[in-house]
Amino acid sequence: MSDIALGAPFPGFWTYVLFVVSAGVLGGLGNILLSGEFRLWRKVKSEGQGVYYSIGSLKEPLIGGIGALLMTLMFFETYKNVENLLYISILTGFGSSAFLKRYIDSKINAIQEQSTALLQTENLQYYDEEVKNTGDTAVKGVMTTNGPLPVYLTKDEMQRLMDLQSRVGDAISHKEAKVCQFEMKALINKGKQRAF
Repeated sequence: MSDIALGAPFPGFWTYVLFVVSAGVLGGLGNILLSGEFRLWRKVKSEGQGVYYSIGSLKEPLIGGIGALLMTLMFFETYKNVENLLYISILTGFGSSAFLKRYIDSKINAIQEQSTALLQTENLQYYDEEVKNTGDTAVKGVMTTNGPLPVYLTKDEMQRLMDLQSRVGDAISHKEAKVCQFEMKALINKGKQRAF
């Protein structure tokens, strides 16, 4: 790669864009390799909200490429050589990817803490469906004004609630974690309605 005179244009705008975006993607891939956490894309199904796809770690190199392009556009006609442009593009791609990863992880951690706090504050109780089906009055425990309302869940619903809590911790996007949290709240509200 040779030095280019200050102020000389890069040989073609689209060549410049391709070069910079490729270097940014390379920086994003470097961040994934350094962190050691590559998350494959997956399909996320939710009750009542449909199906969507989470692209996992593939978004990090994409953001790296976009970040590198945005950062270096101001240098389009004023850089000194291609080596400097390559260095800036890779470094910006790495930084953009790392920022995105930290941002998503912090959102997932916040949702996980909210979900854990939600489960800890609720008065979860098993609800015996067999008693309900026989026509006998189900014993639902004692309601007190000091504590939270009891949340009556069947064995399957209780298992679903624990599975959703586990899925929040394994989420690869904050949207996936939010979907699981929404379903947890829906289950808890259903259980609260049985208290009346």
